Amino acid sequence: MRTRTTTVMLASSIAVCTPVLGDDAIEHEIVEAIAEVVEENYVYPDKGDSAASMLRAALESGAYDTLKGDELAGALRMALVEHTRDLHFAVQGLPEGWTPPSDEEEAEQRRAPQAPFGFNAIERLDGNIGYIDLRGFAGAQYIEDTVEAAMRLVQGCETLIFDLRRNGGGDPSAVALITSYLYDPSEPVHLNSLYSRPDDSTKEYWTHNQINTALAMPDVPVYVLTSNMTFSAAEEFSYNLRNLKRATIVGETTGGGAHPVDQILFHSDATDRYYQLVLPTARAISPITNTNWEGTGVKPHIECDAEEALDQALHAAYSHLLAAGNEKVRFGIASLNARLAPITLSSAELNAYAGDYTDREFRIDDDRLMYRRIGVSDFRPLLCIEKDQFIIEGLDGFILEFDRDPLDKIVAVSGHYAQGHTDRSVRSESAN
Repeated sequence: MRTRTTTVMLASSIAVCTPVLGDDAIEHEIVEAIAEVVEENYVYPDKGDSAASMLRAALESGAYDTLKGDELAGALRMALVEHTRDLHFAVQGLPEGWTPPSDEEEAEQRRAPQAPFGFNAIERLDGNIGYIDLRGFAGAQYIEDTVEAAMRLVQGCETLIFDLRRNGGGDPSAVALITSYLYDPSEPVHLNSLYSRPDDSTKEYWTHNQINTALAMPDVPVYVLTSNMTFSAAEEFSYNLRNLKRATIVGETTGGGAHPVDQILFHSDATDRYYQLVLPTARAISPITNTNWEGTGVKPHIECDAEEALDQALHAAYSHLLAAGNEKVRFGIASLNARLAPITLSSAELNAYAGDYTDREFRIDDDRLMYRRIGVSDFRPLLCIEKDQFIIEGLDGFILEFDRDPLDKIVAVSGHYAQGHTDRSVRSESAN
């Protein structure tokens, strides 16, 4: 649970409270004003009441008598966090002379986000795997065309991977918009609800058909990559799909932030100083679990370091597709195995492959099997990926597979190409 103004799930609101202050009670009145706002607006009423009582008791005891500015703000934040266990709370003593932004400045800060709206990369990986690296969920009203373009680029993919490892969150309506492409547009799915305590209202978020329905992928397997930095709306995306059994989550448990926050300014006329409270005022409610990921994060199906998440997702996706009879993914698996778990062979095993084969040559150099087509000047190093199978180091889409006779003698080698064709080279008699 961390408070980040860039990752709150709802747009922050700013209100200014100006308590009536006496010269001898300036900071006391600030504490009382914060206690009152927490009591009336914290997402959990019982905890809001008890937190306010705790602040008032500390104030009565004199705990805050000598504290002002940043020291007071730090003490208040620590007290609120320790009492509620909610790390969204923040209190800041703003610098002397600071003033709220003008209407023009605030409008500038809230201007429409700029393209590419968090879409950092969109690719088609080996095995026809669609990959979307998404760094944020910008406002749904701004990204409709970009989301459609992204889904068009991965149209027809065998599997779809969303990389949210660097995604700090954003707009829950954008979560619903993107998720809508993963379901049958004719059958709305309830994804999440947000309850707001200040206005005692609940807003539901559903998949919808306000998309290019021709690009919907209701039957395509989905993987979501996460890290401990995946936060807020990015966690909602992961949590929704996990509980709906629509996606496999791969990586680390997410940050654990399901409480949208408001920012509230408190002003002292006597000192002309502002304090800012970041206050959790709402909470997510899953229609599946009736709770959310606050404080716990979203636990992945496949746990691994964030840096390994893409490889682990690809391995799972390739294995699933290969089992379903998709032979094309063998090239992706080959490249992945070479990177994750290359096989080390003994000198005797390597020498068994060396020799001339019609139009191919294999040599040993520094305990590595080297390869070239006859007529090509340079030998290339090979990596063993399975028994009798090799790939050229640094080259995808090509597998060399050695053939053995009934006596287990190597008699030929075949080249398998991702484009679908194969050629075979017979070992010369002199090499046996």
